[in-house]
Formats: sequence, structure tokens, C-alpha cells
Amino acid sequence: MQKMRWNQDWQFWQDHNSFALLWNVPETAKKVNLPHDAMLEQPANPKSSNGGNTGYRDGGTYIYTKNLFVAKDEKNHIFQLKFEGVYMNTFVFVNGQLAAKRPYGYSTFYVELNKFLQYDADNEIRVQVKTGATPNSRWYSGAGIIRDVYLLTSAKRTYLQPDALQITTQQANKQQATVMISAIVHNQTTEIQDQLQLNTQIFDENNNLVIQDSSPIVINSQDQQQWQ
Repeated sequence: MQKMRWNQDWQFWQDHNSFALLWNVPETAKKVNLPHDAMLEQPANPKSSNGGNTGYRDGGTYIYTKNLFVAKDEKNHIFQLKFEGVYMNTFVFVNGQLAAKRPYGYSTFYVELNKFLQYDADNEIRVQVKTGATPNSRWYSGAGIIRDVYLLTSAKRTYLQPDALQITTQQANKQQATVMISAIVHNQTTEIQDQLQLNTQIFDENNNLVIQDSSPIVINSQDQQQWQ
């Protein structure tokens, strides 16, 4: 899959009424680039229940939005978002529909977008972050989208799962090495894929091809397979 950093030009604001029925972007929203620490948007509070753990700064409910335009001819493409860390209690909406949630503040998670997308149109990605329950950390955590966001795309509906490729050197000496390579292959088409080939190439430090291999793969419709 192609991987593009998606950090620029988000709209951000603090939500003071998380139960409001309006789904608009307020005039007070400001443009921010990620990573972004929402906790620094407000001054320190000497009476903060977080105390010195967060530099006497309170948490809150924060909203980030950004639009993703998807063309009609990209209807068969795969679209995912990778969040490397959002602190914390995160809800991701696509065009107003809940696409993913993540309670943990430091772990990476992925959001599959396809079933929520509209084509030849802008699609609103909205990230709601709730850090109002305090104290919630023994050290300064920050708040909001505190790490990078990536847009992952694939023109084919059969693809390697992001971050699932593993390379393990089982033994090695000056003359040779034994390396095990594993990956997870997804098939999101409506047909069995029985003509796939997974090609592996290993290059040395001078970019010379050392060895290559090709293995056939058969994957059922809407399924995935561990390969090694």
C-alpha cells in the first residue's frame, strides 16, 4: 500500500458541549498541523486535579476534522488511516458514522474507510478525543492527536497488511544466513484469488540483488492468509 503522511491542515477546536446535536465546524476552529498537543491550548490551572503530572493543565474534549476527496474512478481502491497515537478515548467518524474507537492513548491503530466513503465528493474525517476524566496519567501525556497520521491507499483490493511484514534472521555467519519472512495478505474482492504470486527480493548494502523467490498464493473472497 502507498503510505502518505496526512498531518497538514486539520481543523481543531475544544468541544464544550459533547452532547450537542449540531455537527458543524464552529467559527472558532483553528487550523493546526499534526502532531498537536491540545492540552497546551489552555493556560495552566493551579487547581487542576491533574496536579504536577500534567504541568497543572486540564484535559477536555477535543475535535479534529479534515476532508478527504475520493474520485469516482477510485471506487475499487482501498483507503485506510493509520493513527500512531491519540491521547485518549478516541472516536473516529467518517461522514458522521462511527468508523473506529480506541480507548488507549499511546498505541497505533488503523481505520478502514471504504464502507463509509462517498465518491466524487469530500468525505469528512472527524476525530473526537476525550481526556476530561482526570487524573489519567502519572506523567505529562499531552492530549489530542499527539503523533503522526498516515493515509494508506491501494489501487488493488489484494494487498499486504500494513506493518505485518516480519523478517527474522534465524542463523548467520560470514558466508550465509537463514532468513524467515512472513506477511499477511488480504483479499477484499468478491472472488477467490488463485493466480497471485508473492515475490521476495533481498539486496545487499550496495543494492545488488542477492536472492529472489516467488510463491503462489490462493486466498478466498473477503479473507486473509498468513504467508511465510
